[in-house]
Amino acid sequence: MGITKEQQTQKLLTLKALEDAKGRSRHPRSPAVFRETALDTHKTLASDFDGPDYIMPRRDYPTRIGSATVLEANRQKKAALEALLRTSQFSAPGEVRSVFVPTAQQLPVCLAAGERRANVAASEWALLDTLGVTMFDREREREERAVRVLQRQQRVALDGQMAALQQTRREAEAAKAAERQAVLSGVFEHHARTRQRLDSQRVANMQLRKEREGMLAEARAVREASVAARREEEARLVAQERAKLDADRAAAAERAAALRERVARDMMENEVQLVKRRQAEAAQKAADAETSKRMAEMMLSQERAREGVAEAIQAKVMARAGRAGTKALDDKRERIEREDRLIAEATREAERREAEREAADAAKRARQKAEMFAVNEELKRAKAEREAAAREAEQRARAAAEIRSAAERAEAERRQLESRERAALTKRIVASQAEEARIQAKYADIFMTEQERKLNRELLDEAFITVGEPRQLSVIIK
Repeated sequence: MGITKEQQTQKLLTLKALEDAKGRSRHPRSPAVFRETALDTHKTLASDFDGPDYIMPRRDYPTRIGSATVLEANRQKKAALEALLRTSQFSAPGEVRSVFVPTAQQLPVCLAAGERRANVAASEWALLDTLGVTMFDREREREERAVRVLQRQQRVALDGQMAALQQTRREAEAAKAAERQAVLSGVFEHHARTRQRLDSQRVANMQLRKEREGMLAEARAVREASVAARREEEARLVAQERAKLDADRAAAAERAAALRERVARDMMENEVQLVKRRQAEAAQKAADAETSKRMAEMMLSQERAREGVAEAIQAKVMARAGRAGTKALDDKRERIEREDRLIAEATREAERREAEREAADAAKRARQKAEMFAVNEELKRAKAEREAAAREAEQRARAAAEIRSAAERAEAERRQLESRERAALTKRIVASQAEEARIQAKYADIFMTEQERKLNRELLDEAFITVGEPRQLSVIIK
């Protein structure tokens, strides 16, 4: 049972006497009139706002417009301060009592609030709250210890993992260095083989050049035969090339549908081969021109030597015969004309072959260009068909998505309406339950009932053993 009114009054008077004996407090405090806490915090917490302790007189210079308003405001402030000074909260202007002394009108409410605070602080529920806070603190301390142990274990494991990772990284770097060294040795060996091959090829070219220089003496005798054989060989090569081109054209027509993606690469390879062949033909042409030039020079030198010998013989003969004939000069003139005619025919033949080769190359390029254009047109048409099919599929998917979105939106609206109705019903139920709980808690929310004591008997015994009595503890939730 709670304390009586007389006991509460005696307690308040005792506290007032103790505070008066200690003197005035140095710290302003706000009065704890309707507090629901068990501890009296007004002795430890600074006040948020104590109100005006003293209003300085304000000197106004009224005007015709605002004089009445200013005077009325000052009068209201003065009346409010006088009403505040009439209460027991102020002992003198500018000072606040350390203990709140209620007025006659405030005393019943303060007594009821104090009795309620005392009952709440000494109830079984307060004891269970104290037990809960104590157990929470112990559990949190245990969890913190476990977390610290786990952190140490994880730190050790992470250190081991980092050591293993560093070892693996060092091994990978060593393997990479070894691989790099092997690649460099292979490159050096390849360069050495290439240099050796070039040296051997250079020696072979020099030997070939010597052999060609030896063959120049026999070139004039076999020139006509070689020209005829070359013409036959060129005709055969042209026929083979034409047959090969026809076969390639037929094969390309058959492979056009399956090998469209390789056209660009084939064109690139053809261009490379064409450049190489042109370079080879240019080199061969230059070599032929150089060979023809050397042969012509050699033949001219031989002719000059023979002419010198013939002139010497002729001079001797004429000297013996005592006459100078013109047959040798005629023979020499005919021989020079014949050689010039043969050289001109060889030059014209070479120019004709070059023109035929260029015409064939131009025709091949034009044919390849036409084939590439046809393939590109086919690819464009296929691409347009794929894009049209993709657009049609996208339109169908968009229409289906719009239909599905409309259905989902209608379903969402229906669910939202049902949710609102359920929320309104729940709100009404919760409001009614809260009202019932408030009415019940107004009279029976302090002490446990017998049924509650029976249900919580073990907890109460444990609380008495663990904490002894209810206490006000602070809990910091991290």
